[in-house]
Amino acid sequence: MTGTSKSPLTKAGLTFVGPALATGVAYIDPGNVATNLTAGARFGYALIWVIVFANIGAWLVQYLSAKLAIASGKSMAELLGEAIKKRWLRIIYWLQAEAMILATELAEVVGGAIALHLLFGLNPVFGAIVIGAAAFLILSLAKNEKVGIFIAVVVGLMAVTIVGFVSSLFTSEIDSVALALGLVPQISERDELFLALGILGATIMPHAIYVHSALTAERFGRVKDEEKRTLIKWTKLDVSVAMGIAGIANIGILLVGAVTVAGDVEDVTIDSAVAHISEFHGGIFGTLFAIGLLASSLASSAVGGYAGASVMNGLTKIKVSAQVRRLISIVPSVLILAVFPNSTAVLVISQIALAFGLPLALAPLVWLTGRRKVMGKYVNSLVTKVLAGALLIVLIGLNLASLLPF
Repeated sequence: MTGTSKSPLTKAGLTFVGPALATGVAYIDPGNVATNLTAGARFGYALIWVIVFANIGAWLVQYLSAKLAIASGKSMAELLGEAIKKRWLRIIYWLQAEAMILATELAEVVGGAIALHLLFGLNPVFGAIVIGAAAFLILSLAKNEKVGIFIAVVVGLMAVTIVGFVSSLFTSEIDSVALALGLVPQISERDELFLALGILGATIMPHAIYVHSALTAERFGRVKDEEKRTLIKWTKLDVSVAMGIAGIANIGILLVGAVTVAGDVEDVTIDSAVAHISEFHGGIFGTLFAIGLLASSLASSAVGGYAGASVMNGLTKIKVSAQVRRLISIVPSVLILAVFPNSTAVLVISQIALAFGLPLALAPLVWLTGRRKVMGKYVNSLVTKVLAGALLIVLIGLNLASLLPF
C-alpha cells in the first residue's frame, strides 16, 4: 500500500468493511420474513436446510459481486452495459432486471406497510407512501462522500431488525432434535418446494448482486492495483460477517414460525403471527417483531432504490437518482396493496418470482468474473468457476422442477 492520504484504504482503515453488511439487509427483508415465517408455521423445522444452502450460495454470489467491482472498478450493471452491444438486447435485459427489482421493492414496501399497520393502525396504502418517503430520505445519504453514512444507517437498522425478529425465541423451547433433522435436505410436497424457492429468491436476491457491486465500485472503484488484493481479502470477512448474521436471523424467523405459530394459526399471515406472539409470549415481543419488520423495510427499501438507479444507469445510460427511482417504484406497490388484501401472500409470491429471475443475474456475474479481460489477475480460479457454475445449475434445476408434476 502507498500510505498516501488519498488512498481509500488508508483513509478508511478497517471501516471499508461495510458494503456487504449494507447489502446483507436484503437477506432479512420483509420477503424473508414472509417466506421463513410461513415455512416454519406450515412445515416446522423441515426447511432449515434451504436457508443454510441459500446462505452458502449467497456468500459466493456476494463475494464475486464485490470482487468484480474491486478488480474492474465498475459495477456489474456498467460492465453489462458495455458488454451488450445491441441496444435492443440491453433494453430487454434491463426490463427483466427492472421486473426483479420491482418485485423486491414491492416486498419491502408491503412489509413496511404491514409494520405500520401493526404498530399504529395506519391504512396499508398510506403506510406504503410513508415507507417510500422515509426511504427517500435515507437514500439522500447514498452520494459519493456520504456513502459511508448511508451504509452505517442501513447497518444500524439491520441490528434493530434482528433483535425484533428473534426476541420471542427467548421465551420459547426449541426442539434440538427436530432442528438437527431440518438440516437434512427434504421436500415432501409441492407447496414445500414453492416455499423453498421463495426462501432462495428472498436470500440470493438478484438486486443484491447489482447493489453490492455498485456500492463497492462507488466506494473503492478507484483504489490502486497494489491495494486490490488486500481489499479482496477483507471483502471475504465482510461477506462472511454479513452472511453469518443474515443466516442466524433467517433461521430465527423460521423458528419463530415453527415454535410459536405452527399449529395455532389457521391462516398464516404476518399479522396473525404477531397477534399470536403477543397473546402467548407477551405484547412486548409482538411489538418488537413489528418494529423489526419496520426497520427491515426501511433499510431494504433504501437498498432497493439504490439498486434500481444503478441498473437503470448502467444498462440504459439514463441517469436517475436513487430517490427518484424510489418514487417511481412506489406506485405499483401502492396499487397492489389497494387491490390485494392478503399482504403476506403477495410477499411470498414476489419472492418466488425472484427465484425465477435469479439465474438471469447470476449467469452474467459468473461470466464476467471468469473473464481475464475484465478481472485481470483477479480472474476466478477454476475451483471458483466450478462452484459458481454448479450453484447456477442447481438454481435453474429447482426452478424447472417446480414447473413439473410433483
